[in-house]
Amino acid sequence: APSVRCCAALDAVLSGEPHGELRAASLQGLRLLVPTNVVMDGMDSAVAAAWQHALSLLYAAGVQITEAVVPPFSELAQINAKGGFTAAEAWAWHRSHIDGAGRLAEYDPRVGTRILRGKDISAADYIELLARRQQWIARVQAQMADHDLMLMPTVPVIAPKIAELQASDEAYFAANGLMLRNPTLINFLDGCAVSLPCHRAGEAPVGLSLAGLAGQDQRLLSVALAVEALLAQA
Repeated sequence: APSVRCCAALDAVLSGEPHGELRAASLQGLRLLVPTNVVMDGMDSAVAAAWQHALSLLYAAGVQITEAVVPPFSELAQINAKGGFTAAEAWAWHRSHIDGAGRLAEYDPRVGTRILRGKDISAADYIELLARRQQWIARVQAQMADHDLMLMPTVPVIAPKIAELQASDEAYFAANGLMLRNPTLINFLDGCAVSLPCHRAGEAPVGLSLAGLAGQDQRLLSVALAVEALLAQA
């Protein structure tokens, strides 16, 4: 299925910018940065196997892959320790319902818990978070200067069983954190990303993420189209 072309059409609608026919980029000489910290933590065997297979295909296609530590990635958990933008902005929106109208019991408890974290984030905290984000983005941009895009597993584990997560808050929040972690890095970067299926037929779904900096959408989609074709052929 031409999923990347669908993404390109949707991007055109959302951005309001006219786009011509999407053409696949050349993979020969493409420079990809693979972070070695954070994004691989907790990876299960199924994702690891699909990931290594995808890397071997990219190497064979002439892609230049640099594996390196991206120091800012290791700092994001501490930057967002109080809940980050999600908690602060969710609380600003929902506080009239939760505090003002006393309707917390109507929320999914697991969602309500995350929203309540924003209650203790002050205006000063939020302003500091805005500044730290810009500094963080600048450092990642500097490291990306010699690379076209970034490459990582979309999530480090295959989909967990629903019953196990329903039975345990601890299991739910652990799985939720793993699923959100890698996409959160690119969201905080104000970047763009495409997730491509990279598992073999008959195996559990695994995603391969190509990610770029803000404004690199068209370059990203062009490369993703080429990588999608490479994975499909395999």
